[in-house]
Amino acid sequence: MTRFSPYRYLLIGVILIALAGCSRQEQAQQSERVLSVRADVLTSRDLELGRTYTGSLEGERQAVLYAKLAEAVDSIWVSEDNRVAADQVIMSLDKTGPSTKYREARSTFENAQKNYRKMKFLYEKGAISEVEFDNAELAYEVARADFDAVRQLVEIQTPIAGVVTAINVRAGDLVSVGTRLATVATTDRLRVRFGVNPEEIGSFTIGSQVRVTAEGAGGSGTGTIKTIASSADPMTRTFEVEAIIDNSEGRFRPGMFVRIQYISDRLSDVLAVPRRAVLRLDNVPTVFTVKDGQARMHQVVLGPDIDGLVVIDSGLAVGDTLVVLGQDYLEDSVQVNITELSEQTR
Repeated sequence: MTRFSPYRYLLIGVILIALAGCSRQEQAQQSERVLSVRADVLTSRDLELGRTYTGSLEGERQAVLYAKLAEAVDSIWVSEDNRVAADQVIMSLDKTGPSTKYREARSTFENAQKNYRKMKFLYEKGAISEVEFDNAELAYEVARADFDAVRQLVEIQTPIAGVVTAINVRAGDLVSVGTRLATVATTDRLRVRFGVNPEEIGSFTIGSQVRVTAEGAGGSGTGTIKTIASSADPMTRTFEVEAIIDNSEGRFRPGMFVRIQYISDRLSDVLAVPRRAVLRLDNVPTVFTVKDGQARMHQVVLGPDIDGLVVIDSGLAVGDTLVVLGQDYLEDSVQVNITELSEQTR
């Protein structure tokens, strides 16, 4: 049997005492550890529950003008942003081109007009019969209609009064049938169409308000829901909603890409916290508050997300001091130091 000397037993005892001292020292240091956090004092607030969609603005009344002949652009009489009257000629195509037949139609009309005036004079003097006068009048009306039809092909008129929002060609360009020439639109009231998913369309009602924003518009505008499609588009599986936007201040322009916010509900006196303040521990929503210098862990029930905030249905109360930065390193009952404390604003 091996025998140990008394000195060896004494050495072992010293080592055990030292290890026990280190363990107690580490526990003391851990118990004294203080973590710095930022926190908010919770208050109730009113929130709007909304959804955001996108779309492009158009004039409430808008005319897109297309070429109906393959000819060169001869003249453009307006510029973008010009106001124009209904039936005003804003550009013309080459009237001498081979496909216009403009000169032939004008010559036929002028001859028919001259003959009609002569026959009218003779009829009023009793020199010709009523049948002869009627034939001259009919030939004149037909020639005038033909000339008007040809002239409208080369003299591009706007059917509505409004603002020239786009000119898509330049003088000298050779255009083909169907080429987009220009757009004229009313701008004091604009329209926007956007698609809504089937699960959301039930919250939309005609007459409800929307808020519209666009980059570079210098603010937001308001609009009213005008139409809601009764069936979904077979391609996109969305329901088309149309809103009319008040643009009396001239903030928006047709063609602008905009965001449309629809407020589906308004929540009063609710607790809402920054989404980043909520952790998921064991897949349970969890937050930390501070009380008496210690972190307190709370499991919470979440409501809807609204613009970076999440509504707390239960688990917190008004006046609680919520940790909003530094919560990832906390445990229940750990000592904390609040370096920045603010009160939520309504």
